[in-house]
Amino acid sequence: MAERAPIPAEEYERQCGQTNDSSSEFESCTEDAGLSGDDVPTTRLVSGLNLQEVCDTTGQGAEFEVESQLQMEEAALDNRYFDAEDVFEQLSRAPIDDESEDSSTEDLDMSPFERLAIKMEDLCGDRGVMKRVLKQGVGDVVPSGAYVRVHYNGYLEYSDEPFDSSRLRNEELRFRLATGSVVPGMEIAISSMRKGERSRFLVQANYGYGKFGCPPRIPGNATILYEIEMLNFVDRSTAEEFNSLTEAQKKEATFQQLLEVAIVEKNHGNEYFQRHQFKPAISKYSKALRTLENARLANDEEEAKRNKALLKLYNNMALCNLKVGEYPRCIANCNRALEIDGGNVKALYRKGQALCELSEFDRSKGCLLKAQNLAPNNKDVREELKKLDRRFQQFTMLEKERCRKMFGGTKEAKEIKSSDIPECSVEFKKLIDDKFVSFCEDASLPEMTFPLEKLTAAERDCIIHTAQGLGLEVTTRQMGPDKQLRVRKKTSGGA
Repeated sequence: MAERAPIPAEEYERQCGQTNDSSSEFESCTEDAGLSGDDVPTTRLVSGLNLQEVCDTTGQGAEFEVESQLQMEEAALDNRYFDAEDVFEQLSRAPIDDESEDSSTEDLDMSPFERLAIKMEDLCGDRGVMKRVLKQGVGDVVPSGAYVRVHYNGYLEYSDEPFDSSRLRNEELRFRLATGSVVPGMEIAISSMRKGERSRFLVQANYGYGKFGCPPRIPGNATILYEIEMLNFVDRSTAEEFNSLTEAQKKEATFQQLLEVAIVEKNHGNEYFQRHQFKPAISKYSKALRTLENARLANDEEEAKRNKALLKLYNNMALCNLKVGEYPRCIANCNRALEIDGGNVKALYRKGQALCELSEFDRSKGCLLKAQNLAPNNKDVREELKKLDRRFQQFTMLEKERCRKMFGGTKEAKEIKSSDIPECSVEFKKLIDDKFVSFCEDASLPEMTFPLEKLTAAERDCIIHTAQGLGLEVTTRQMGPDKQLRVRKKTSGGA
């Protein structure tokens, strides 16, 4: 969900159904008292008021607490909204030197923002929103209703420190255009941008925070300078129009229409992937796959286009499956990709990774070697083969040590029966093996614990068998209302 910027006071009045009567009454009261706008006494509250309580006509009213003088003095001493070091890093982005670019404006009696506006383009026709491109973007201008992802800094005139900054919060602003999520001036500004573009915008008060502003950060009638970078956008209008059709209408859709819908879903999935939101990405890729798999093909050319799109989607799905530990599903998607292109290096590489995670080392090596033969210079494949060899050696050593400890190292060979192996998932067994290998190698860790209530009986037995096979002590202990399985290294004097 997009972080919502403050709503201008005029817009708030319109949404809440307030009239100008209250403001005019306030102005008349201050005039009667002989006070100008700057002289009107104000004070700060400890917490905000509930407007519903204020407007309540039942006589209940609203309770509030005024800040003490000490609290106000402390607030004045610490009047920064962002960390000082972070602000310093952003000062290089502040528009403090632009006036030096053109000596012709140096002698003019103009404010900094007025000098900036000279080289800016008027987006609205009334100079309400002015624009200057700092870095050109690529592709088309963002369409109305698109989902956008931007970074921005907002400045007041004569201030190098931003009053608001997504960069200082280290959190991109994400929202959908034409939904009223930001002030009108920022909406107009972003709607003029292309992907990768970075621009500056001067936004007048009537397109920003209005005559009331947003105290204490933004005074009334303030002109705002935004520096905005368009990171990416996704236009879902095609997909949403398709989703609004009836099932009968969807069946009549042409392949080209379905391909366009699938591309939209894929791009939205890519957007989630870039934000490391792998589950939502999988959902979008799945929608794109279903759309294409049900498409009716008229000729070989359409089949080739569909297979090309499906290949990318299967590979993307497989990568997301790897990221979330869904190794069997990763293998299944790789197999579907290989059905389309048996020599696809990405599919072979990711299948090899998934098989390695499942401790199927021989099959993993077969996939990776085939990928290496197809792409001898692929660094990722070479590194994965080295990793596979290390994992196989660790696994072999662990198995030998487990058998030696479990059967006492006697000369008589004893066969391990399948019934002696706890029945738990391959993934869990591999996880426990890895944990115990790291535990045994780390001399600084004397013990490790597992919550019993979160383990199945098979998983508990797997932990106990593995630990005992490595010569570790296993006990249970009560920690408050919960029980834990504790695994400890034996001391030198231990049994």
